[in-house]
Amino acid sequence: MKRFGIAGIPLTSKGRTLLDSIADVHFLGLTSLEVQLLRVNVEQVPSMEHSGMFPRDVEDSIVVNVLRPDENGNYVSIGTDSIIEEEDIVEKLFWNMARNYDEILDAGELSRELDVELSLHAPYYMDLLGDDDISTRSYEHLKWSMVIAKGMGAKRIITHTGFYHKGKKESLRRAKDIYSTLGNEFPVEKGFPYIGVETSGKSEIFGTVEELISIARRVKEVEPIMNLPHIHSLSNGGLIELKNFEEMVNTFKKFAKNELYVEYAGVSYRSGNEVKIMPIKYGDLKFETFSELLVEDEDDYNIISFSPLLEHDAQYMELIFLRSLSRKLQRLETLRKRAKKVETVTREYNIKKGRKVDNDTIKEACNDIFGNAKVASSGHIISKTPGLNKIEAFTDGKKLYVTTESSPNRSDYANAVKLYNEFIERITGTTSKERRKRLQKKR
Repeated sequence: MKRFGIAGIPLTSKGRTLLDSIADVHFLGLTSLEVQLLRVNVEQVPSMEHSGMFPRDVEDSIVVNVLRPDENGNYVSIGTDSIIEEEDIVEKLFWNMARNYDEILDAGELSRELDVELSLHAPYYMDLLGDDDISTRSYEHLKWSMVIAKGMGAKRIITHTGFYHKGKKESLRRAKDIYSTLGNEFPVEKGFPYIGVETSGKSEIFGTVEELISIARRVKEVEPIMNLPHIHSLSNGGLIELKNFEEMVNTFKKFAKNELYVEYAGVSYRSGNEVKIMPIKYGDLKFETFSELLVEDEDDYNIISFSPLLEHDAQYMELIFLRSLSRKLQRLETLRKRAKKVETVTREYNIKKGRKVDNDTIKEACNDIFGNAKVASSGHIISKTPGLNKIEAFTDGKKLYVTTESSPNRSDYANAVKLYNEFIERITGTTSKERRKRLQKKR
């Protein structure tokens, strides 16, 4: 299946909640939504009023973590699956799209009912590779994303990694450690989503194709996210021809979790860096070319529009895909009709003066060239060859008369024509080139 969807709330949506967004995506005829974890605030508060409750039962916020004192009095995370106790500290997330877990669970149920596949994009500003408070907060954002995505039944979270800080080699090592730790803390086996790490569109930000593939080889929970505008920018316009897209798809498919997840938009770039995300119709990253690949590939795709025109461009991409698919089906139908069509044609050929030809001569030639020959009750010689179901020939001594019946299997037709011309030349003494010249003179 080829899914088309958007990143964020539809521009035409009147409601701003998670439930509204899912319903509106469905009514737009789309089948995928990348929810954006934006405008969130997290507070640590004492747990007295929630003591005895499960985190999911709290109504005024989304409890993303519970901290409990250990034997030394140090507060450590115990996750969100245990009953809250009086001495605990809860981390509450306030999000404009959902007030509590009930709304998140309802959103997941609605998405399954409407067949809208959900993913969750972590906050866009991420800087995981540094040594300061920003990197710590960035990691916390990833943890919250994992918890919320699990609640709504999303297959994956999507995240950027951040800036290089200590060189590319050290940044890659650190990124592997961070994502490995996250994967161990929130394992897929317990219902948490895969970690979708997005390619970068700027040279100072971590996330080349090679870096993401390197992480995915080591961390099984990581899924490299193929953001084609970013890849196009970083390669300074490397996705132009169909073979460029094919190479990229083959690279990412090896590590895709179920369908291949693709981010798409128009883009302008300069010197290997993204300058601006644009509507899909603009720039030289052509979805028409990518759609040629999609119609030939039977694997599943999830294609997300993050262009300024959001749902308009998601629908536009689906329309281009359907047009490409229609053209393919028309070509296949034409070939099918041609394959089924059997043509019967009768031709006559002049025999060179001085050549003695009779039906025995024709029979001998058929045996030599086509490998078979028999004499019909009419005295005509009957033969056949792959590509021609029937070759019926006879002569009056001056002309050769041949009726041919084509085969539905056109794959052998070229060789059949070659053998047929050899047969005519042997009987009549004239080559196909000489026969063409004679026809031209008559015209």
